[in-house]
Amino acid sequence: MFPVSAINQAHGLASQFQGRLTQMQQIFQLSVASATLPTPQQLEKTLLSRNPSSVPQISSNYNALYGAVMPATDAPQRVRDLVDIADAEAQAAMKKAIEIDALADLELQAAQQMNQQLQTAAPGSAAILDAQASAWLVRANAYTQSAIAELVRVRSIDLAGRGAQLKFSTAHTTTLQSTGSEMLQGAH
Repeated sequence: MFPVSAINQAHGLASQFQGRLTQMQQIFQLSVASATLPTPQQLEKTLLSRNPSSVPQISSNYNALYGAVMPATDAPQRVRDLVDIADAEAQAAMKKAIEIDALADLELQAAQQMNQQLQTAAPGSAAILDAQASAWLVRANAYTQSAIAELVRVRSIDLAGRGAQLKFSTAHTTTLQSTGSEMLQGAH
């Protein structure tokens, strides 16, 4: 049999934890919407929806705000390819953010359920509850790793785009120097 004081202390901690979970959920659900114009507001509303069923709306909202890839007549294929991959990764990151927000909501709900179970748990059931909490923790860590991977992809695309810009600039500088030299030689 467990001492009554230890059981009461455990219930007290569970109540404190429940209060903190409630505060976390309230803070987590504060509105951070800031866009003021209709087209950005629509994309922002989708991005902040926390609703995975809104993921398909990202592409149309993104294109409405940032535009689609330019036609082949307006830019060289290499430029169009870079714009396309940058747009694709930006949209993928936005979609992942919605998914992660939804997962975070589910994790908070699970934490609240576990805390409620703790408050009414019978002495001796701690091992089962500990196993549940450990499983949820591993799952939450997997979501975090997924989010970090998405951030690495976004940063990689950004770095690749900057490298491509330097390559384009170098190629244009070389062409300009060559053309300038030819013009000067023709003037003699």
